Amino acid sequence: MLIIAGTIRIEKPATEEVLEACRNMMEATHEEEGCIDYVFSVDPLDPKVLRVFERWETQEALNDHFLASHMNPFREAMAGWGVEGMDILKFDVESFDRMR
Repeated sequence: MLIIAGTIRIEKPATEEVLEACRNMMEATHEEEGCIDYVFSVDPLDPKVLRVFERWETQEALNDHFLASHMNPFREAMAGWGVEGMDILKFDVESFDRMR
């Protein structure tokens, strides 16, 4: 399993337009084969930070995600957000335990 986690810092606090683009991307991505979780959320302490959390079954599924038709409209939307920086990491997880 792959875990993608990180942040996207934007110029201004997230607007409804930003949230709508995130929701559209999340809904489309949830339908992709190999997607376990895919979430954008606004940091409650800093509304200029979007938190990213994804879980993918395989690297191939993640590769296919980058080629999905809904990626370009999302990238175009992001271009208008004044992205100031991204810190996104990929973790390759071989084992895990359930906490509850």
